Amino acid sequence: MITITPHAAARLALMIAEERDADALGIKLVPTTTGCGSYTYSIAITEKQPGDLVQEMHGIRIFYQELDVEKVTGTVIDCDVKSGRFSITHPLPLQTDCPHTIN
Repeated sequence: MITITPHAAARLALMIAEERDADALGIKLVPTTTGCGSYTYSIAITEKQPGDLVQEMHGIRIFYQELDVEKVTGTVIDCDVKSGRFSITHPLPLQTDCPHTIN
């Protein structure tokens, strides 16, 4: 459903391990609408919340809400080796013909 690349998982594991309550933590994947039916995504290191579904990949727990299943299915979390920056992509492209989008 959600994919974390091995490099992203290793970086996330290091970040989580620095937290005092690391054994209870994972990442929360949060889709945010762009206003035109497309989504952008953010991640946060957090504990599981009531109602969260859990997926585990490469030792990282991923939390998301059931109502977001369609929005997160196919999402790929990656991390650039040089910059250490995360990227979150989805196979459905952002709409570019939206009046709310600046090109």
